[in-house]
Amino acid sequence: MPSERPPSTDLRVNRHAAEAAEFIERWVRRTGLIQSFTAQRRFRRADCAAFAARVMPDAECERLKRGTAWLVWFFIFLDQSEERERALPSAEAPPEFLPFLPPDAGLAPPPRTALQRGLADAWRMVAPAMSPEWRLRFLARFREFLGSGAAAKPARPLFALVEYTSGYEVPAGVRALPAFRAMDDAAALFCPGPPSAVSPARQRSGQRESELLTARRETFRLALAALHRDMARRRLPAAAVSAASAYTEALTLWIGGPAPPGDRVRPLEGGRLSLTDDITGAPVDLLRARRPAPPPVPSTGGGAGTSHAGRE
Repeated sequence: MPSERPPSTDLRVNRHAAEAAEFIERWVRRTGLIQSFTAQRRFRRADCAAFAARVMPDAECERLKRGTAWLVWFFIFLDQSEERERALPSAEAPPEFLPFLPPDAGLAPPPRTALQRGLADAWRMVAPAMSPEWRLRFLARFREFLGSGAAAKPARPLFALVEYTSGYEVPAGVRALPAFRAMDDAAALFCPGPPSAVSPARQRSGQRESELLTARRETFRLALAALHRDMARRRLPAAAVSAASAYTEALTLWIGGPAPPGDRVRPLEGGRLSLTDDITGAPVDLLRARRPAPPPVPSTGGGAGTSHAGRE
């Protein structure tokens, strides 16, 4: 995500970045999200795993891998949705996704598209490790995200995933605090929408957008400080404070988006991976079922932070 702060000199990178990179390259091929050599080269150049390793520096290896998969899925989904809304009549029904997120983390229907397959697999990797309350909260945010179309911002569902990648679920008592809601709202306000073409008029408004981002960042900083003061006054249990602190520290990294000079693509910032062109340049619609349908893909398992002896 975008960052206006100077490049960090003590940038922390997850020590499992290489394993996450190997995992995500296998994952996008196996789920069908990458369907050509051209797209594969673009994906490697984007280095999404390196971005994930910076915004999740403390995540366990398996959680880093699965958090990276979700980041990639959201970015490809936004890319496809924007292209689809430009090219297809609005009357065409959008593909279904919610059936592939069963609240009980049980069986989902057979996926018919690459994006459905990737979503179902990403859910199987994460949902069993989380509480029923977390699943319902994530589903509510994801449903709202889907209803926003190409104007969607993936902030809310991704914020719920911060709880998974940081290893803590924020207790309901903390989530109910007005200061926590204000901090979460300020973080969502900061997050940008999907990429779009830059017009001359928008170029002229660059200064105003920079000022707006600065104001939003300050709003987030103030809300975060207010949350810590509120938690200190209430003398919350140590476990609740630890969970909230882990969440807010992770969220600060996602929002601040450590970005050294030379970054090529930062997912969700405004660049485009353009992974949906085949080697001839023809578009590949990852939202449309392929014929014939590819064979079912085995589940990658759902244990969080557990070694699977080389399995994804």
